[in-house]
Amino acid sequence: MINEDMKDIFNEFVVEAEENLSKIEENLLELEKDPENEEILNATFRAMHTLKGGAGFLGLEAIVETAHAAEDVLGKMRSGELRLTPEINDAILEAVDFIRNALPRYEAGESVEVPLDLVSKLRSLEQGDQVQAQSQGGEEQQEKDSSPIDDLLERYGFTHLKGKPVEVILEELILLPPDERPQELIDELDRIMSTGEVQPGVSEEADREADEKMIEEIEEVQRQEQQSRQQEEKKEELPIRTQTEKVLRIDVKKIEDLMNLVGELVLERNRLLRVFQRLHEEFQSKTVDELETVMSSMDRIVGDLQLAVMKTRMQPVKRLFQKFPRVVRDLARMLGKEVELVLEGEDAEMDKTVLERLEEPLIHLIRNAVDHGIEEPEERERLGKMRKGVLRLSAYYHGDRIFIEVADDGRGIDTEKVKAKALEKGLITPDRAEKMTEKDILFLIFHPGFSTTEGVSQVSGRGVGMDVVMNTVTTFRGTIDIETDKGKGTKITLSFPLTVGIIRSLLVSVNGMYFAIPIYSVQEIIQAEDAEITTVSGKDVLILRELTIPLINLGEALELGGGDIGYVIVSQVGSQKVAFTVEDLFGDEEVVVKPLGKIIGEVQGISGATITGDGKVVLILDLDGILKREMKALSLV
Repeated sequence: MINEDMKDIFNEFVVEAEENLSKIEENLLELEKDPENEEILNATFRAMHTLKGGAGFLGLEAIVETAHAAEDVLGKMRSGELRLTPEINDAILEAVDFIRNALPRYEAGESVEVPLDLVSKLRSLEQGDQVQAQSQGGEEQQEKDSSPIDDLLERYGFTHLKGKPVEVILEELILLPPDERPQELIDELDRIMSTGEVQPGVSEEADREADEKMIEEIEEVQRQEQQSRQQEEKKEELPIRTQTEKVLRIDVKKIEDLMNLVGELVLERNRLLRVFQRLHEEFQSKTVDELETVMSSMDRIVGDLQLAVMKTRMQPVKRLFQKFPRVVRDLARMLGKEVELVLEGEDAEMDKTVLERLEEPLIHLIRNAVDHGIEEPEERERLGKMRKGVLRLSAYYHGDRIFIEVADDGRGIDTEKVKAKALEKGLITPDRAEKMTEKDILFLIFHPGFSTTEGVSQVSGRGVGMDVVMNTVTTFRGTIDIETDKGKGTKITLSFPLTVGIIRSLLVSVNGMYFAIPIYSVQEIIQAEDAEITTVSGKDVLILRELTIPLINLGEALELGGGDIGYVIVSQVGSQKVAFTVEDLFGDEEVVVKPLGKIIGEVQGISGATITGDGKVVLILDLDGILKREMKALSLV
């Protein structure tokens, strides 16, 4: 259990550990492509070494032992005694997983046992071909080979370095901070190097070459330390303001409170603008003109403040994307496929709340792409494709929304097969199937429990997952689109508003009551007299450019009565294009989404409430919820 006095230090360690684990994972995947890259290998070793040191300071034994064993394997790779193999990479990645899972357990005060099987596996890999069976006189030989260095290594806790060449030991010690280097041990190593004494088990020639190399490394380290000292001396002469931290960690709740206050400010600004508009219409004077200048300036400042606070909640998509190379690598190995993951737009930023909830949906999309989409290497060759499939994960901005695409160059989706399976499961009627467009058919894959896979594998085929994607998208007022080209690939596009707390909405009235409809849901607005409305199977539909779109009377759906129809709003709700009738329109306005509260609770079809610029409290409609209530009546399933 972490002591309360150490809580802050532990929290700092967790943040740093997560960064180091991500760096190690990313580096190991790069090393698979470029095993000879010493720079990446050294960076991986340093990250694991730092992780081990921090865990040791906090007494996190299970992490220390695991990181120590993984570090020793990496050390052997750095010295050239081991070469990277899939088994080694798997084991170190397994160590990364264990450490990552152990952190929240330590935080919760749980007891974490050392993973003996994993540590043993890493130790075996570390020994490689160097392991030799000891004879009956093994203990006697070990005593004979013992040296003063071994005794000092034992005393200072560096037993994992016993039996290694002098230069390797010195290299390990040089990596330590100056105040942590055991001087007695370093002096003994210097003595051996200066006298030419040969360590047991190391040839004189090899030792001499190692000494020369080590001397060069020591001189380089000394030169770097001298430069570092000079830079520190220069830094001390600079004004204090240049040394302030560029990153300030702030509790998320404080950001949420600030965002709520800015939301209230936006509401009051809207009200003030409405009041000023009436004032301007009733009075004409210099004072009113001056007030107009002030109002314009305040409107701009509040907008800039809103944007600045919103940006504090934004995080780069890279934090999410960097988790998927490992997922793709493991899936491809499990399925015997060759897949290259291409990441694009990692610098794009999105709201932290949405970002944290996207991992699971994207994993489902990636699994489906690798399992169902991308073919086996041999099949791709027969089709004239490259053996290695390409999976592309992209992020980009368009307007006030961020888009995330998952695209593969695999076999695509067989829409006829999807339609047949939907009919078999009773998800659609034969009449409905005949009228469905290709896009309608594609969206059936997001129906709960839908799957075209006959068998169940470790990866997919259970009919779960894609509905999770749809639920997450609709929860955060997002949209989803899917395109496929049989034999060439599939692309699924998700889009979300840049901020989830403040949205632009279309203000409408239904039977005299005011409501707000999120503007992203509105694709087209048609005046009632220009709309072609007819009846199919007893239900109203809108005929729009040869498309038959279900028509929902919002007054009836909200149980307010039919009422007058002034406009028809065409919307894309999840996987379905739907039209809604309203009485009148009152323009669009930026509104702050407020929850309904515990007393009212959740109401299907209502996502929250807001206060408009003229002081009216209006409900914000959730068109997806309304559609779900009307689905059976519209024979959509």
